[in-house]
Amino acid sequence: MSLILKDVRSCVHLPPIWQQPNLKYLRIDGAHAVTKVGPEFVGCKKGDPVCDELVAFPKLEWLIFTDMPNWEEWSFFEEEVAAADGWGEDGAAEILKEDAQPARVRLLPRLWELQLHGCPKLRDLPQQLGKYTTGLKELNLGGLNNLKAVEDLPVLCEVLVIGYCEGLERICNLPQVTELRVFGCPILSHVEGLDSLQRLGLGKDMQEISSRWVPGLQEQHRRLHGQDLDVYTSSSS
Repeated sequence: MSLILKDVRSCVHLPPIWQQPNLKYLRIDGAHAVTKVGPEFVGCKKGDPVCDELVAFPKLEWLIFTDMPNWEEWSFFEEEVAAADGWGEDGAAEILKEDAQPARVRLLPRLWELQLHGCPKLRDLPQQLGKYTTGLKELNLGGLNNLKAVEDLPVLCEVLVIGYCEGLERICNLPQVTELRVFGCPILSHVEGLDSLQRLGLGKDMQEISSRWVPGLQEQHRRLHGQDLDVYTSSSS
């Protein structure tokens, strides 16, 4: 089952899409008024006993967000937002961050590919995305100018493509990614923790800035695999 929500410009909140459990393909395009995607996206709110057994989007394999120019925040649970905003005292925020997911919630268990394009104000990817979406093989990001880091995604296991993310500074701790393609990221100065990387595609515009971190990746690859990393010129598509 596929669903495409297109040109939903007046919607301030996304509709309860999670109520369609047979979805395999979901594309949300042109939700210009949306500034936040929160617990309503997966159908789980704080204190809701249903959350204890929730399987959010049990069959979804492709998830695509495009042309959402005012989208700033994305979280799966209310506690996660609280932690990100630094609420609480004496380390309370950090505890909330670690305990953000209800014990038995399963998030997007079959998600294979995630694409985000044309979301220039989005600041962060959800903390839970990289820990519980265990089938995630490809992450494709484009035009996320406010995103500073792509990091701590231990379950992303194949391809990461990043283009025209002008504020991106770091790509870190992606231990299972085997191929990275990056272009249009002029201040990307810190790339590490890609232990399984086999191929690195760089746009022509990345040659100078990548000289800061490609040698480190090459050295790591030789140490772990006994051969040179495959570095090639990547197209901007």
